[in-house]
Amino acid sequence: MFDSPTSNRRAGLFAGTLLVAAALVLGHAVPSSGAGHPRHHRVRAGETLWGIASAGYPSSDPRAAVDRIEHANHLGSASIVPGQVLLLP
Repeated sequence: MFDSPTSNRRAGLFAGTLLVAAALVLGHAVPSSGAGHPRHHRVRAGETLWGIASAGYPSSDPRAAVDRIEHANHLGSASIVPGQVLLLP
């Protein structure tokens, strides 16, 4: 298909250009609006996971926020204790 050195050079240059363009496009990915840096919360006396979820994610359904917090912290239930540090994803 590519018999001459010029054709081989052009094909290599074209392939290299495509690779660089793909790397630039993929390297400039923008995180989703839901993505953010995880926060930590130290549980105070009287707090509930529901209340922490409601305060930490005011625009979300508290049930979904409780589920995310439970999953991120490997909790088997919504039971938390004062002094416990929770990851809020």
